[in-house]
Amino acid sequence: MRRFMTVLAPLIVLLVAWALASKSEFYGDAVQSLIKVVPYIIALLALFMSVWYQNSNSFYLVCFVLITYIFIVVSQKNISMLSEVVTMVSILLPVNALWLGFSRERGVFSSYGRKKALIILVQLIWIFVNMMSKSGTPATGDMTESFIGIRVPAVVLYIISVGLLLSCYILKNINMNIIYMAILITSVLSLYFANRILLVSIFTSAIFVIVVIALFDVSYSLAFYDTLTGVYSRRALEQELLKLGNKKYAIAMVDLDRFKHINDTYGHDVGDEVLKMVASLLDKNSGPGKVFRYGGEEFVVLFTRTNYNDVMPLLERMRRAIERRPFILRSDNRPAEKPEKNRIKPSKGKGKINITVSIGLAQKTESLKTCFDVIKKADEALYKSKNSGRNCVTKI
Repeated sequence: MRRFMTVLAPLIVLLVAWALASKSEFYGDAVQSLIKVVPYIIALLALFMSVWYQNSNSFYLVCFVLITYIFIVVSQKNISMLSEVVTMVSILLPVNALWLGFSRERGVFSSYGRKKALIILVQLIWIFVNMMSKSGTPATGDMTESFIGIRVPAVVLYIISVGLLLSCYILKNINMNIIYMAILITSVLSLYFANRILLVSIFTSAIFVIVVIALFDVSYSLAFYDTLTGVYSRRALEQELLKLGNKKYAIAMVDLDRFKHINDTYGHDVGDEVLKMVASLLDKNSGPGKVFRYGGEEFVVLFTRTNYNDVMPLLERMRRAIERRPFILRSDNRPAEKPEKNRIKPSKGKGKINITVSIGLAQKTESLKTCFDVIKKADEALYKSKNSGRNCVTKI
């Protein structure tokens, strides 16, 4: 659902911007003046949020778009200057989106952040110098009618950038990549209508709104998702339990068997990968249940709209899915990517680790009135599973 919303939100923003742009000729002077100011307001919000969440990629992308927007505004009375700005921005923006889209996040004002700032600054100075070199050129043509085209190399760069970002989003589920795609698509419209400042303002505002939405999504993820496994966090569980009130529900406590032994034997990196695999299997096999990481190697599965008698078969299915899926250890010389057919195959992995989980289940009853009581009982059931030889489900 969250992945669907990541795609839907930028699409809605783009459609709203297009609808506003299509009616631009009917706006009065006051509305037009307001529209021209809006990009600055939303950009300031996006910059503030970027600093607050230490997101250098969004910060410097917003800086680039905002300052190039100012260049477009300044160039409105000279078609030669405007054409130069559009040409350069249409080449640099897809390159920046691709670069920042794949760049690791290390803070706005860190040494890495300052390097990004320097690269963006050099680009902006380059655009400014080229723009001013055209200032002496006589302004010819009607600015409201003249078409400011995006050159073929820029179109190729846009297609490549969008294609790579889309591929990475599909294969690796990196939500920010869909945001950069939306920004690129919106920027095409902004540059296409560069000689109509009202439309540029609308589409530039849309770019900044998309960034703000993305930053809200990042903050939500930090608050309610476990960064390692990708499932809901303990804080999200606490919020969910507060909403239940007097509703009937069941809680399953899931614990990886002998996880300390895995960490001690194979290292914490392997342990982290095992946790990711188990979380993914729990999520895929939980049915109507919601999976939360409770802490360490312990997970919680919350069932709120499921008949209690149907929960046990679901938990058994989850347990068997994990039992049947061993974790394959990678050999030291195994490549990160799958080799081509004609290449020599690497040596097989070092071996495999058989993973099992123990599960304890409890539901809300007259005697277990609070969520804390239910969790405590589910924990007791979990320890019964552990004492019964592990790799089993126990309910109370």
